[in-house]
Amino acid sequence: MIRLYTQTENGISRIEEPKDHDYERSGVFWIDLLQPTAEELRTVERQYAIEMPTKDEMREIEATSRLYCEDGGRFMTACVLSRVETDEPEIAEITFILKGKQLITIRHTDTSTFHTFPTSLMRSPSPFNRDLVFVGLLEALVDRQADVLERFGTDLDAISKKIFRAHHRRTAKNEEDPDTDDLREALEELGRVGDLIGRQRDALVTLLRLISYGGCETKCTDPHETLYKALHPATRDVQSLSEYASFLSNKINFMLDAVLGLINIEQNEIFKIFTILSLVFLPPTLIASIFGMNFASMPLLQSGWGFWISIALMVCAAVLPLVIFKIKRYI
Repeated sequence: MIRLYTQTENGISRIEEPKDHDYERSGVFWIDLLQPTAEELRTVERQYAIEMPTKDEMREIEATSRLYCEDGGRFMTACVLSRVETDEPEIAEITFILKGKQLITIRHTDTSTFHTFPTSLMRSPSPFNRDLVFVGLLEALVDRQADVLERFGTDLDAISKKIFRAHHRRTAKNEEDPDTDDLREALEELGRVGDLIGRQRDALVTLLRLISYGGCETKCTDPHETLYKALHPATRDVQSLSEYASFLSNKINFMLDAVLGLINIEQNEIFKIFTILSLVFLPPTLIASIFGMNFASMPLLQSGWGFWISIALMVCAAVLPLVIFKIKRYI
């Protein structure tokens, strides 16, 4: 799908599925391609005399494949994390092309930013050009990434409360510690959020590189001035988001260590129970083994009270360690 945005006397007009003569309008400043077909790519290549990157080329990780100048245009590709609200978030590649007075965007995933920004663009009474749309789109992408990181931070806070506060309340009330299922669920949630934050950090790196590279482009209204000043606030925002993403990564590592520590504590408690039981039953076992030896000279062997005396000794041998452990507060 191709959308053309053009500046007219009555405001901004959007043309969907444009014809060849629509590209020749003087007010065209933004060409947006969403999941373009091969024929649509060839149409834009023919109209603006440039070679459009394919979907596979947009996914290449080399810096020279994402940021380069060719055919008189500046090609820039960044990755953003999209569909975070769903169960299958993914990385979406977006290519920005600045050539002449036109901005060309190519994307194979429909992101929320490209829904909200065109809506506000169409409602704006102010005139727009290529530079304003380029800067506005980048700022909208940065705002969206900030919202995503804030959501991750909220998720981590919820997981932290689930791990520590619930565990503290149970401990204060002498109730059972969280079982293995609870801790396993916390580990799975931490792994999910940690994976998404790792993807987000990679996306912020590509976005920062794009903004830095795009700042070298000259303005379409002033060939003696670049876009550096206009993009400087976005650069600072991305840097601050990168720092916040690093903080969240460190927080995840801390919480992972804490969960593993709680698991070790729970396992130690289980081993402690088995150790106490073995110590409790060891003396009675010793007494039973002594009275079970088949020697003719065994004491109390012929006595009628021999059986009950042995039982009493075994009970006392079992109770005495429990009393000692209770006094020492081992149990």
